[in-house]
Amino acid sequence: MTTMTKEPKVYNLVQKLPIIRCYYKGQSHKHPVQRTMAVIHEDDKTITGYEFRCGKEVRTVEEARKCIRSYRKDRIAKYGDYIRLRATRSTLMKDPNESTLRRESILTFLRRGA
Repeated sequence: MTTMTKEPKVYNLVQKLPIIRCYYKGQSHKHPVQRTMAVIHEDDKTITGYEFRCGKEVRTVEEARKCIRSYRKDRIAKYGDYIRLRATRSTLMKDPNESTLRRESILTFLRRGA
């Protein structure tokens, strides 16, 4: 008897700047953790997509296809939420009320990685 594995459903990415990078404060971490994802759906309160990075854990494309996550926009960290978010030269002068959410193209994601 052969076992059949169910293929995960494939969703289309949003057209304009489908990759997001941000720091997100979820329930499983005490501080904001870096997240990278490809957005498949976005509305006023949530962002849904394939998660490529969660903290130090980086996923391949095959693994990310099985890992679809939804994030609430109000839980995306701001630079003033956690002192270490402003500890680098590039983020030191950022406004503490500015969101850590950055959008980019697929080409930039392929060049930089997750």
